[in-house]
Amino acid sequence: MTSVTLSLILEKVASRDKDFRYMATSDLANELAKDQFRFDSPASERQVSEVVLQQLEDTSGDISGLAVKCLGFLVNKNRDEQLAEVVGALCNKLLTGSKEQLRDVASLGLKTVVAELSSKRAAVLVNTATPKLIEGLKAEPADIVGGSLDILAELTTRYGASLPDQEGLKKALLPELDESRAGVRKRAIQCLASLAASLAPASLDDLCATVFDRLDSRSLKADTARTYIQAVGAISKSVGHKFGKHLARGVPLCIRYLRGAAEGDEELREYCLQALESCVLRSPQDARALLGDILPVCLEFLCFDPNYADDMEEEEEAEDMEEDEEASEEEWSDDEDTSWKVRRAAAKAVAAVITHFPDLLPEVYPKVAPVLVQRFKEREETVKQDVFQAYVDLLRQVGLAARRSDGATTGLLRADIPSVMRAVARQLKHKSAKTKVGVFRVLLELVAVAPDAVGEHIQELLPGVQSALQDSSSTGSSSKIQALQFLNSAMSANNPAAFQPSAAAISKLVYAAVGERYYKVAAEALRVCEQLVRVIRPSVAEPVGIAMQPLVRPLYDCVMQRLSAQDQDQEVKECAIGCMAATVAVLGDVLGADVAQVLRVLLDRLKNEITRLTAVKALATIARSPLNIDLSSVLGPALAELTSFLRKANRQLRQAALAALEAIVSKDGSRVDPALLQSALGEASSLVNEGDLLVTALSLNFATTTLREQAASAATVVDKVLPQAIALVKSPLLQGSALEALQAFFQALVSSGAPGASADALLAQLTAAGTEAEASKSAQHAAAQCFAVLSAAAGQANVNATVERLLAVLQDASQDGTHKRFALLCIGELGRRADLTAFPALPDALTAALGSELIAESASTALGGVAAGNLGAYLPLLLQHVHAQAQNPKQLYQLLKALNEVITTIALGAEQSGSAAAMSEAQQAEVLQLLLGAAGGSEEECRAVVAECLGSLALLNGGLVLPALSGQLSSPSAETRTVVVAAVRHTLVDAAHPADPLLASVIGDFLLRIGDEDRHVRRAAVQVLSTAAHNKPVLVVEHLPAALPLLYQQTVVNKELIRTVDLGPFKHQIDDGLELRKAAFECMDELLDRCYDRVDAAAFIAHLESGLKDHYDIKTICHPILTKLAAIAPGQVTSALDRLVEPLQGTLQAKVKADAVKQEVDRNEDMLRSCLRTIDALAKLPNAMQVAPFKQFMENVVMGPALREKYLAIKEERRELEGADAMEVS
Repeated sequence: MTSVTLSLILEKVASRDKDFRYMATSDLANELAKDQFRFDSPASERQVSEVVLQQLEDTSGDISGLAVKCLGFLVNKNRDEQLAEVVGALCNKLLTGSKEQLRDVASLGLKTVVAELSSKRAAVLVNTATPKLIEGLKAEPADIVGGSLDILAELTTRYGASLPDQEGLKKALLPELDESRAGVRKRAIQCLASLAASLAPASLDDLCATVFDRLDSRSLKADTARTYIQAVGAISKSVGHKFGKHLARGVPLCIRYLRGAAEGDEELREYCLQALESCVLRSPQDARALLGDILPVCLEFLCFDPNYADDMEEEEEAEDMEEDEEASEEEWSDDEDTSWKVRRAAAKAVAAVITHFPDLLPEVYPKVAPVLVQRFKEREETVKQDVFQAYVDLLRQVGLAARRSDGATTGLLRADIPSVMRAVARQLKHKSAKTKVGVFRVLLELVAVAPDAVGEHIQELLPGVQSALQDSSSTGSSSKIQALQFLNSAMSANNPAAFQPSAAAISKLVYAAVGERYYKVAAEALRVCEQLVRVIRPSVAEPVGIAMQPLVRPLYDCVMQRLSAQDQDQEVKECAIGCMAATVAVLGDVLGADVAQVLRVLLDRLKNEITRLTAVKALATIARSPLNIDLSSVLGPALAELTSFLRKANRQLRQAALAALEAIVSKDGSRVDPALLQSALGEASSLVNEGDLLVTALSLNFATTTLREQAASAATVVDKVLPQAIALVKSPLLQGSALEALQAFFQALVSSGAPGASADALLAQLTAAGTEAEASKSAQHAAAQCFAVLSAAAGQANVNATVERLLAVLQDASQDGTHKRFALLCIGELGRRADLTAFPALPDALTAALGSELIAESASTALGGVAAGNLGAYLPLLLQHVHAQAQNPKQLYQLLKALNEVITTIALGAEQSGSAAAMSEAQQAEVLQLLLGAAGGSEEECRAVVAECLGSLALLNGGLVLPALSGQLSSPSAETRTVVVAAVRHTLVDAAHPADPLLASVIGDFLLRIGDEDRHVRRAAVQVLSTAAHNKPVLVVEHLPAALPLLYQQTVVNKELIRTVDLGPFKHQIDDGLELRKAAFECMDELLDRCYDRVDAAAFIAHLESGLKDHYDIKTICHPILTKLAAIAPGQVTSALDRLVEPLQGTLQAKVKADAVKQEVDRNEDMLRSCLRTIDALAKLPNAMQVAPFKQFMENVVMGPALREKYLAIKEERRELEGADAMEVS
């Protein structure tokens, strides 16, 4: 800025004309706001500063406001010396200003300086302002004291750790708590709480002791008592876990004042309960020991209503007089009655206990649930909503327990269902829409936790549901939506027969709601209509009942009206299409000729880009109907449209179109125009590739169905689809549903008898694909499976001839490894499906192949497959070879893999048939001893296979194997202990298994091995806990108190496991404990998902904190865990937020080396993004910005110039994902 321009602006600022002064001050603000603005000299800087300060005193409020704006820009341009002068001048104006208006402007200016000044220059600000503001606390005028406290509160919140004299400020603030002026006391509390967050531990202890000493005084005035109780809550909220050690003194004081408050002193009671809530929220670990005192008093005051006496029993007896009761409640309402604030505070404190101590649910539920249900009758609306929310929180905790098959608390809930339903039914008669919405929130959560509990009580709830659906008030839409959502959930979760008695009454109101103008009501009503279809006709195999027949025509009419309308919301259109599809699929025979009209409308919707996806799904639903709906009127045009969709880029649309094509062809294949079908097959063939295996599977299923339903299409399939299928066989990615669909396709193709698609021709093509020089092992395996399916389908004679050819390949020395490998894989797959005992040379050929390194792995797979399918002949041979090769690790490894294949196959067959007769008891015992003998082997890969074999054998005969494994836990060999512990992990399959009860009795011993002296054993035990938590958490929840401390020990870096390797020119450190720590944190992640209600969140977070400072690989696990934890336990995470700042900041500010390679740079970028995602989740916590260290971290680091753009990009990415999820749900 040139001195000439500056002089012109300053000259106008001094003008007597108010408009000139305003424009000049505005110009000055614009100039100061420019990034490139710099003062020419200290003199000009001083001159501008003085002018801005002078403008604060301008008689025009607009000009003084602009001057305040100028201050925000000016202080960041000032030198430190000038900044100190500006801050000092503002303080002087605040403290010595002659007019109150001037003091207010000075206060506003100081607040602007505090808010806008760069944190790097905070020292100048706090050193200049703090002493003067402390002096201001001694002034007489209330506005000076209040203004000083406001500024001090801002300073302590932002720069508490940088304050020059924290002790002096603390001593100056404490007397203000005894001030007679309420406004001063309130500001002093805020200031002390902000300051407490940055006090040294000894100083914080002194502050708490001072507050408690005052509360211990028996002669404390009521106003003063309220102030000090408020201070307890504010300090607890501010300092978080650091307040925990003071709870033993603070909580009893709060309870004493709560119980001893004078009659009518509801304010004191409210503050006491808020302080107790803060203690639970911010110091949950220390509050745990005091819950026995906190919870009962909160429940007691949840019922505190001194001005209204009501006997619950009388209320139940007079249930039919609800309206009179509501009237009496209105008579009792009193604007001066503030007892509702006490009950509201108590409800929030109870909710805090429920959400923060899920592991105590079995003890908390019986105490809390009856009181909350009783308080549903609360007469104050705001309190009632908090009571509903507390009960919803309780139900969610019960649901979490139910997820891991813990039925104890769920059983308690089911016992309470009748009383809950009575209370809910009474509240549904309430006139308030807010009350109805709250009740339906409770019911929706109840359906989610105990789905079948509502059906028995629907008649009891029906009057309230009807009342909500008939609500025509301006606020009635919300209660209608909630009522319809409840009906939808309840009908989908319960037996349709439970709703049939009330179907007529419900349907009239639901049909009326379909015609509502508000689109959300109409959409929800259509969803309920879709469920009503099941109620009207639970089974398509039976006719519609006489009582239900009158409901069909009105259902059709109201849905058809919505389906035919053009000018309506997309959600309504989609719901109408889905509902009508369900109606036709279940009631098509009743609708008769109307079905044709529906199909014509659906065809029209199929041509509309907005509704086509939903219409495709609707056509598929109708085509799959057991009623055999006649689609002939739209068959041709619909197939043409569906075929065109296969060319679209929309993946969901392609999937839906393929599924619909298959459904239509499966139903009406013989009536479809061959030309249309050929066109569809041509489009589908282009989708058969490795790029999208799900779409590939759907395309192959469509082709398979076409072959079965229309023989004339076989030539097109051979011409279009077969080449793509053969190309797919060569893909190393082929697996799962795509591979199964491919096998079914080849079988159907051979059965069709199409030219060029005989079994021999296809086998030749598969052989060519499997023996290509560049064929991968996985592609060869897939080709072998298809080969075996075709050969086995052709009969035993074909199998015998094929095996002869394959044996010849194995015995031909001129054949290369690729051909032999494919031959072995084919033999193995054939062995699973056919009898190969007629080939005496086969055992020797397979065992000989084990000796060739090139084909040993394939030979092992083949031997396992043949032995699994021909157990009697091959199992003794296999065991004999295992014994013989005990000292040959390479051969032993391949034989053990083959044995594992056999045991796994037998175990799977035993689970499906309920019998283990395929392997005798003697054979099982022999295999067990053989495996235990191999468990101490020196080769790690052999031990891994032994563990898997033992796990599969335990599934086959747990009574034999599990005690033997337990007995080996005391083995002196660490290798043996590792194997037997790892074996248990392989018994923890997803589905329920007969071995589970036996496993439950011994798993605790294996989990204690997390404390084993050998790190490999510890890691195996950690993986057992992780797998059990994921698959069968009910097996481990009772052992968590003993296992968790051992698990947490594995998260700590063990320096004894870090070794240095000398690589000549440099040295490299290797951390042998890294894999163990990774396993431990991965286990913590599983426990968080499955057993959170049995985990102490405070201890969990403390060890997660160490992981945030650990190796890159550990941090990448810990960041998502913390993100998840912030959503599950926001209170506990907020209480530890100040401790989490340091490790997160360290990650963000870590620098890569100057000579770092691209891989290291990319890894660091990934780490930054992972960390920023976690920070974004933390920033969304309700009280995150009240934690001073985190707030400063966000302002100074995350939103700093280096990271701001990345962080904003992460936030935008999250919003887009949330939007996409919301659209998908809708």
